Amino acid sequence: MEREIDSLPADAKYRERKLHDMTLRLDSLYDVIVELEEKIEDARLRRDAIKQQAITLENIYKIMVNFDCVYNIINDEEKRNVVTALIKEIEIYRNDESEYPLKRIGLNFPVFKDGGEVTELLWDKGNTVETVVSLTRKK
Repeated sequence: MEREIDSLPADAKYRERKLHDMTLRLDSLYDVIVELEEKIEDARLRRDAIKQQAITLENIYKIMVNFDCVYNIINDEEKRNVVTALIKEIEIYRNDESEYPLKRIGLNFPVFKDGGEVTELLWDKGNTVETVVSLTRKK
């Protein structure tokens, strides 16, 4: 397009109009180029965010595999951060509304249950396993 503009003869009929039209077309091509560059940059940023999240999920998995070892050596603030990374929300029943106070746990990652992936666990009398955990503080 630039070559066409540069090579347009000086005596061409309607030269000024043609130059104006070609310049407008060239400008619109630059608009397309800028738009595509912005989309490429946006895609790069989204890809990087996905990679960061994948790293986070991988780290969470490693923590889960060695949870007892890790949990015993981290401080209280780090323990809160681990729980926050794993648990999205906890829903409980109001007083005397249920025999079991825990209603639902929302997770920040999928788990396998009943042959599929879920991100929340519903608590009722039939699907819970009672676990006792003893936490001790080293002085």
